[in-house]
Amino acid sequence: MKFTFTSDEDRRRAAILECLDIAAILIDIDAVVINLNEQAALILGLDRLDVLGLSFFSLDEDNSHYVNVRAALRSALAYPGGEQQAEVSLHVRGRDHTYLLKPAPLRLDDGTPFGTMITLHDMTYLRDKERARTNLIATLSNELRTPLTSLSLAVELLERKVPDPKQQEIIDTVVEDLGRIRDLSDSLLNVTRDETTSIAVRNVTFDFARLVTAIAKKFSLQAAQKEVALRIHVGSELKSYGDPVKLSWVFSTLIGNALRYTPEGGSVEVSADRSGQVLRLSVSDSGPGIPVEISDLVFEQQWTPDGFEGGHAALGLAIAKEIVESHRGRIFLDSSAEGSTFVVQLPHSRSI
Repeated sequence: MKFTFTSDEDRRRAAILECLDIAAILIDIDAVVINLNEQAALILGLDRLDVLGLSFFSLDEDNSHYVNVRAALRSALAYPGGEQQAEVSLHVRGRDHTYLLKPAPLRLDDGTPFGTMITLHDMTYLRDKERARTNLIATLSNELRTPLTSLSLAVELLERKVPDPKQQEIIDTVVEDLGRIRDLSDSLLNVTRDETTSIAVRNVTFDFARLVTAIAKKFSLQAAQKEVALRIHVGSELKSYGDPVKLSWVFSTLIGNALRYTPEGGSVEVSADRSGQVLRLSVSDSGPGIPVEISDLVFEQQWTPDGFEGGHAALGLAIAKEIVESHRGRIFLDSSAEGSTFVVQLPHSRSI
Protein backbone atom coordinates (compact mmCIF):
# COMPACT_ATOMS: atom_id res chain seq x y z
CA MET A 1 0.00 0.00 0.00
CA LYS A 2 1.31 3.42 -0.95
CA PHE A 3 0.04 6.32 1.14
CA THR A 4 -0.93 9.50 -0.71
CA PHE A 5 -1.61 12.99 0.66
CA THR A 6 -4.01 15.70 -0.40
CA SER A 7 -2.65 19.14 -1.28
CA ASP A 8 -3.89 20.53 2.04
CA GLU A 9 -1.98 17.81 3.85
CA ASP A 10 1.08 18.65 1.77
CA ARG A 11 0.98 22.23 2.97
CA ARG A 12 0.44 21.24 6.61
CA ARG A 13 3.26 18.73 6.39
CA ALA A 14 5.63 21.28 4.89
CA ALA A 15 4.77 23.79 7.62
CA ILE A 16 5.43 21.21 10.34
CA LEU A 17 8.81 20.24 8.87
CA GLU A 18 9.92 23.88 8.65
CA CYS A 19 9.07 24.38 12.34
CA LEU A 20 11.54 21.67 13.36
CA ASP A 21 14.95 22.86 14.53
CA ILE A 22 16.62 19.85 12.90
CA ALA A 23 16.98 18.72 9.29
CA ALA A 24 14.09 16.44 8.28
CA ILE A 25 13.29 14.44 5.13
CA LEU A 26 10.01 12.59 4.57
CA ILE A 27 9.89 9.64 2.18
CA ASP A 28 7.07 7.20 1.40
CA ILE A 29 7.23 3.40 1.49
CA ASP A 30 8.84 3.39 -1.97
CA ALA A 31 11.55 5.82 -0.74
CA VAL A 32 10.09 8.64 -2.87
CA VAL A 33 10.84 12.05 -1.37
CA ILE A 34 7.55 13.55 -0.21
CA ASN A 35 9.00 16.59 1.50
CA LEU A 36 12.08 18.02 3.21
CA ASN A 37 12.68 21.21 5.14
CA GLU A 38 15.13 24.00 4.35
CA GLN A 39 17.78 22.70 6.74
CA ALA A 40 17.78 19.30 5.06
CA ALA A 41 18.05 20.89 1.60
CA LEU A 42 21.02 22.96 2.82
CA ILE A 43 22.82 19.95 4.28
CA LEU A 44 22.19 17.80 1.22
CA GLY A 45 23.23 20.60 -1.10
CA LEU A 46 20.15 20.02 -3.25
CA ASP A 47 17.25 22.20 -4.33
CA ARG A 48 14.03 21.14 -2.63
CA LEU A 49 11.88 21.35 -5.75
CA ASP A 50 14.39 19.29 -7.74
CA VAL A 51 14.09 16.22 -5.47
CA LEU A 52 10.38 16.09 -4.64
CA GLY A 53 8.76 13.04 -6.24
CA LEU A 54 12.10 11.30 -6.88
CA SER A 55 13.48 8.21 -5.14
CA PHE A 56 15.80 9.24 -2.33
CA PHE A 57 18.24 6.50 -3.36
CA SER A 58 18.65 7.81 -6.92
CA LEU A 59 19.29 11.52 -6.61
CA ASP A 60 22.37 13.49 -7.72
CA GLU A 61 25.29 11.00 -7.75
CA ASP A 62 27.78 13.86 -8.24
CA ASN A 63 26.76 15.53 -4.98
CA SER A 64 29.14 14.31 -2.23
CA HIS A 65 26.87 15.51 0.59
CA TYR A 66 23.93 13.53 -0.73
CA VAL A 67 26.07 10.45 -1.39
CA ASN A 68 27.41 10.51 2.19
CA VAL A 69 23.94 10.96 3.71
CA ARG A 70 22.58 8.15 1.54
CA ALA A 71 25.38 5.85 2.69
CA ALA A 72 24.65 6.76 6.32
CA LEU A 73 20.95 5.98 5.81
CA ARG A 74 21.74 2.60 4.31
CA SER A 75 24.04 1.89 7.25
CA ALA A 76 21.31 2.82 9.72
CA LEU A 77 18.71 0.68 7.95
CA ALA A 78 21.07 -2.31 7.91
CA TYR A 79 20.30 -3.04 11.58
CA PRO A 80 16.50 -3.33 11.81
CA GLY A 81 16.71 -5.21 15.10
CA GLY A 82 18.67 -2.54 16.96
CA GLU A 83 18.78 1.20 17.31
CA GLN A 84 18.83 2.61 13.78
CA GLN A 85 21.21 5.53 13.56
CA ALA A 86 24.50 6.49 11.93
CA GLU A 87 26.90 9.42 12.00
CA VAL A 88 27.88 11.36 8.91
CA SER A 89 30.53 14.08 8.57
CA LEU A 90 29.91 16.94 6.14
CA HIS A 91 31.50 20.29 5.37
CA VAL A 92 28.65 22.79 5.72
CA ARG A 93 28.78 26.58 5.91
CA GLY A 94 32.56 26.74 5.88
CA ARG A 95 33.33 24.16 8.57
CA ASP A 96 33.14 20.45 9.31
CA HIS A 97 29.93 19.24 10.93
CA THR A 98 28.94 15.90 12.42
CA TYR A 99 25.31 14.81 12.07
CA LEU A 100 23.48 11.90 13.69
CA LEU A 101 21.09 10.41 11.14
CA LYS A 102 17.98 8.64 12.48
CA PRO A 103 15.26 7.06 10.30
CA ALA A 104 11.88 6.76 12.07
CA PRO A 105 9.16 4.55 10.49
CA LEU A 106 5.75 6.20 10.14
CA ARG A 107 2.53 4.20 10.53
CA LEU A 108 -1.22 4.76 10.26
CA ASP A 109 -3.57 4.16 13.18
CA ASP A 110 -4.07 0.55 12.05
CA GLY A 111 -0.31 -0.03 12.00
CA THR A 112 0.09 0.18 8.22
CA PRO A 113 3.45 1.75 7.31
CA PHE A 114 3.28 4.73 4.99
CA GLY A 115 6.77 6.17 5.02
CA THR A 116 9.87 7.15 6.96
CA MET A 117 10.99 10.38 8.61
CA ILE A 118 14.76 10.87 8.27
CA THR A 119 16.24 13.38 10.73
CA LEU A 120 19.76 14.80 10.91
CA HIS A 121 20.76 16.04 14.37
CA ASP A 122 23.78 18.36 14.48
CA MET A 123 26.25 16.78 16.93
CA THR A 124 29.14 19.09 16.06
CA TYR A 125 29.17 20.92 19.39
CA LEU A 126 29.26 17.65 21.37
CA ARG A 127 31.99 16.16 19.19
CA ASP A 128 34.05 19.35 19.55
CA LYS A 129 33.74 19.07 23.33
CA GLU A 130 34.79 15.42 23.22
CA ARG A 131 37.87 16.27 21.16
CA ALA A 132 38.77 19.14 23.48
CA ARG A 133 38.36 16.83 26.47
CA THR A 134 40.56 14.17 24.91
CA ASN A 135 43.27 16.69 24.04
CA LEU A 136 43.16 18.21 27.51
CA ILE A 137 43.43 14.84 29.25
CA ALA A 138 46.32 13.81 27.00
CA THR A 139 48.12 17.08 27.76
CA LEU A 140 47.55 16.72 31.49
CA SER A 141 48.75 13.13 31.49
CA ASN A 142 51.94 14.02 29.64
CA GLU A 143 52.62 17.06 31.83
CA LEU A 144 52.33 14.94 34.97
CA ARG A 145 55.20 12.69 33.94
CA THR A 146 58.02 15.20 34.48
CA PRO A 147 57.08 16.27 38.05
CA LEU A 148 56.30 12.65 38.96
CA THR A 149 59.78 11.59 37.89
CA SER A 150 61.39 14.44 39.83
CA LEU A 151 59.37 13.69 42.95
CA SER A 152 60.23 9.98 42.76
CA LEU A 153 63.95 10.81 42.62
CA ALA A 154 63.59 13.21 45.55
CA VAL A 155 61.86 10.55 47.66
CA GLU A 156 64.61 8.06 46.86
CA LEU A 157 67.22 10.55 48.10
CA LEU A 158 65.27 11.12 51.31
CA GLU A 159 65.05 7.38 52.00
CA ARG A 160 68.84 7.03 51.72
CA LYS A 161 69.27 9.31 54.75
CA VAL A 162 67.66 6.71 57.08
CA PRO A 163 64.76 8.84 58.32
CA ASP A 164 63.22 8.37 61.76
CA PRO A 165 59.88 6.48 62.04
CA LYS A 166 57.75 9.62 61.71
CA GLN A 167 59.63 10.80 58.64
CA GLN A 168 59.46 7.29 57.16
CA GLU A 169 55.67 7.32 57.59
CA ILE A 170 55.45 10.57 55.65
CA ILE A 171 57.77 9.21 52.94
CA ASP A 172 55.68 6.02 52.64
CA THR A 173 52.58 8.17 52.19
CA VAL A 174 54.27 10.19 49.46
CA VAL A 175 55.40 7.01 47.69
CA GLU A 176 51.87 5.63 47.80
CA ASP A 177 50.39 8.88 46.47
CA LEU A 178 52.95 9.03 43.68
CA GLY A 179 52.05 5.50 42.62
CA ARG A 180 48.38 6.34 42.61
CA ILE A 181 48.89 9.49 40.52
CA ARG A 182 51.17 7.63 38.11
CA ASP A 183 48.59 4.88 37.68
CA LEU A 184 45.85 7.43 37.01
CA SER A 185 48.07 9.29 34.56
CA ASP A 186 48.69 6.09 32.61
CA SER A 187 44.97 5.29 32.61
CA LEU A 188 44.10 8.73 31.29
CA LEU A 189 46.67 8.44 28.54
CA ASN A 190 45.26 5.04 27.56
CA VAL A 191 41.81 6.59 27.29
CA THR A 192 43.07 9.09 24.71
CA ARG A 193 45.10 6.50 22.80
CA ASP A 194 42.30 3.95 22.60
CA GLU A 195 39.64 6.64 22.06
CA THR A 196 37.48 4.88 24.66
CA THR A 197 34.60 6.65 26.34
CA SER A 198 35.41 5.77 29.94
CA ILE A 199 38.32 5.03 32.23
CA ALA A 200 39.06 1.31 32.62
CA VAL A 201 38.71 0.10 36.20
CA ARG A 202 39.54 -3.09 38.06
CA ASN A 203 36.94 -5.04 40.01
CA VAL A 204 38.50 -6.36 43.20
CA THR A 205 37.27 -6.71 46.76
CA PHE A 206 38.43 -3.99 49.17
CA ASP A 207 37.52 -2.42 52.50
CA PHE A 208 35.60 0.75 51.66
CA ALA A 209 35.69 2.05 55.23
CA ARG A 210 39.42 1.50 55.62
CA LEU A 211 40.16 3.18 52.26
CA VAL A 212 38.11 6.29 53.11
CA THR A 213 39.70 6.53 56.56
CA ALA A 214 43.24 6.15 55.20
CA ILE A 215 42.72 8.79 52.51
CA ALA A 216 41.10 11.27 54.93
CA LYS A 217 43.87 10.89 57.52
CA LYS A 218 46.47 11.84 54.92
CA PHE A 219 44.96 15.33 54.92
CA SER A 220 45.25 15.73 58.70
CA LEU A 221 48.53 17.64 58.53
CA GLN A 222 47.24 19.95 55.77
CA ALA A 223 44.06 20.61 57.76
CA ALA A 224 46.01 21.36 60.94
CA GLN A 225 48.31 23.79 59.14
CA LYS A 226 45.28 25.63 57.79
CA GLU A 227 43.49 25.44 61.17
CA VAL A 228 40.55 23.58 59.69
CA ALA A 229 38.82 20.88 61.73
CA LEU A 230 38.84 17.61 59.77
CA ARG A 231 36.24 15.20 61.15
CA ILE A 232 35.95 11.61 59.95
CA HIS A 233 32.81 9.50 60.47
CA VAL A 234 33.13 6.05 58.91
CA GLY A 235 31.00 2.99 59.53
CA SER A 236 32.29 -0.55 59.77
CA GLU A 237 31.91 -3.66 57.61
CA LEU A 238 31.78 -1.68 54.38
CA LYS A 239 33.16 -4.23 51.95
CA SER A 240 33.09 -3.10 48.34
CA TYR A 241 34.08 -4.11 44.82
CA GLY A 242 35.90 -1.92 42.34
CA ASP A 243 39.20 -0.19 41.75
CA PRO A 244 40.56 1.13 45.08
CA VAL A 245 43.41 2.99 43.39
CA LYS A 246 41.18 5.10 41.18
CA LEU A 247 38.52 5.54 43.85
CA SER A 248 41.18 6.78 46.27
CA TRP A 249 42.00 9.46 43.70
CA VAL A 250 38.33 10.47 43.65
CA PHE A 251 38.19 10.67 47.46
CA SER A 252 41.46 12.64 47.56
CA THR A 253 40.13 15.10 44.99
CA LEU A 254 36.94 15.75 46.98
CA ILE A 255 38.70 16.13 50.33
CA GLY A 256 41.49 18.27 48.83
CA ASN A 257 38.97 20.59 47.18
CA ALA A 258 36.99 20.86 50.43
CA LEU A 259 40.11 21.95 52.32
CA ARG A 260 41.09 24.36 49.55
CA TYR A 261 37.79 26.24 49.71
CA THR A 262 37.29 26.12 53.49
CA PRO A 263 38.49 29.27 55.28
CA GLU A 264 40.67 29.23 58.38
CA GLY A 265 38.70 28.12 61.42
CA GLY A 266 36.20 26.19 59.30
CA SER A 267 35.50 22.47 59.18
CA VAL A 268 35.43 19.54 56.76
CA GLU A 269 33.31 16.46 57.43
CA VAL A 270 34.08 13.12 55.75
CA SER A 271 31.41 10.44 56.19
CA ALA A 272 31.01 6.93 54.80
CA ASP A 273 28.16 4.52 55.38
CA ARG A 274 25.91 2.00 53.69
CA SER A 275 22.22 2.21 52.86
CA GLY A 276 20.80 -0.99 51.44
CA GLN A 277 22.90 -1.96 48.43
CA VAL A 278 24.52 1.47 48.12
CA LEU A 279 27.78 2.68 49.66
CA ARG A 280 27.83 6.41 50.25
CA LEU A 281 30.71 8.83 50.78
CA SER A 282 30.00 12.48 51.55
CA VAL A 283 32.51 15.30 51.92
CA SER A 284 31.08 18.51 53.42
CA ASP A 285 32.85 21.82 53.95
CA SER A 286 31.99 25.14 55.57
CA GLY A 287 33.21 27.16 52.61
CA PRO A 288 31.28 29.75 50.58
CA GLY A 289 29.16 27.13 48.82
CA ILE A 290 28.24 26.86 45.14
CA PRO A 291 25.04 28.39 43.72
CA VAL A 292 22.34 25.84 42.98
CA GLU A 293 21.91 27.11 39.42
CA ILE A 294 25.42 25.98 38.47
CA SER A 295 25.55 22.80 40.55
CA ASP A 296 25.34 20.66 37.40
CA LEU A 297 28.27 22.51 35.80
CA VAL A 298 30.94 21.79 38.42
CA PHE A 299 31.71 18.43 36.82
CA GLU A 300 32.43 20.07 33.45
CA GLN A 301 36.12 20.53 32.70
CA GLN A 302 35.47 24.07 31.41
CA TRP A 303 33.86 25.19 34.70
CA THR A 304 35.45 28.42 35.93
CA PRO A 305 33.01 30.22 38.25
CA ASP A 306 33.81 33.66 39.65
CA GLY A 307 35.49 33.47 43.00
CA PHE A 308 36.77 29.93 42.53
CA GLU A 309 39.90 28.46 41.03
CA GLY A 310 39.18 27.00 37.62
CA GLY A 311 41.30 24.72 35.47
CA HIS A 312 42.73 21.88 37.53
CA ALA A 313 39.96 21.88 40.16
CA ALA A 314 37.31 21.63 37.46
CA LEU A 315 39.25 18.98 35.54
CA GLY A 316 39.70 16.99 38.77
CA LEU A 317 35.95 16.82 39.28
CA ALA A 318 35.38 15.92 35.63
CA ILE A 319 37.80 12.99 35.94
CA ALA A 320 36.28 12.00 39.29
CA LYS A 321 32.89 11.77 37.59
CA GLU A 322 34.37 9.57 34.85
CA ILE A 323 35.82 7.18 37.46
CA VAL A 324 32.65 7.00 39.55
CA GLU A 325 30.46 6.38 36.50
CA SER A 326 32.89 3.70 35.33
CA HIS A 327 31.99 1.96 38.62
CA ARG A 328 28.30 2.40 37.69
CA GLY A 329 28.01 4.85 40.53
CA ARG A 330 26.86 8.43 40.89
CA ILE A 331 28.52 11.65 42.07
CA PHE A 332 26.62 14.85 42.72
CA LEU A 333 26.72 18.15 44.59
CA ASP A 334 24.42 19.25 47.39
CA SER A 335 25.24 22.94 47.87
CA SER A 336 23.85 25.37 50.43
CA ALA A 337 24.71 28.74 51.95
CA GLU A 338 26.63 26.96 54.73
CA GLY A 339 28.97 25.21 52.37
CA SER A 340 29.03 22.35 49.87
CA THR A 341 28.56 18.61 50.15
CA PHE A 342 29.84 16.29 47.44
CA VAL A 343 28.30 12.82 47.51
CA VAL A 344 29.54 9.60 45.90
CA GLN A 345 27.20 6.62 45.69
CA LEU A 346 28.58 3.23 44.66
CA PRO A 347 26.84 -0.14 44.27
CA HIS A 348 27.65 -2.54 47.12
CA SER A 349 27.59 -5.61 44.90
CA ARG A 350 29.76 -6.47 41.93
CA SER A 351 28.58 -4.41 38.98
CA ILE A 352 31.54 -3.41 36.82
